[in-house]
Amino acid sequence: MFTLIRPVAAILLAIFAFFAAKAYEPLHDPQAVMGSFALWTAYVGFFTGWVFLGGRLDRSIWFSLYVGVQAVVLTALFTAMIMGVREVFILGYRRRYPEVMDALTGYFDILIGWFAKAMVQEYLLLLGAGGLALGLVLHVINRGMERRRNAR
Repeated sequence: MFTLIRPVAAILLAIFAFFAAKAYEPLHDPQAVMGSFALWTAYVGFFTGWVFLGGRLDRSIWFSLYVGVQAVVLTALFTAMIMGVREVFILGYRRRYPEVMDALTGYFDILIGWFAKAMVQEYLLLLGAGGLALGLVLHVINRGMERRRNAR
């Protein structure tokens, strides 16, 4: 595998994750101030792109498309998990959870709430199309880099 594809995949997934997070913010709550949600999503997208997406692009185009969509889903899962932990700590600090088990079940309630708000068809189409486009673009870039490296 050509090693330069990892940073390229990380940067492209981070950019897509940033814009997908900006599209998610009105779905979550139009009046809510999400703060640095888009930046956190971009950080998680960068990490997922570097570790997961960049290392699996050396196969056929169909597999690259599949891995692109899978990387978008993993980014969404990891971002929700991180933001869910943040909310549990905030609610625990405000003493909304009297016991540890209440905080644990509250964490899963928060995750389900984040995912339920994202189940809008247009948003899911945006994520799926973005994952497919990301896989296709990265496959073409990877093939070009491999062709250039093998030509030397």
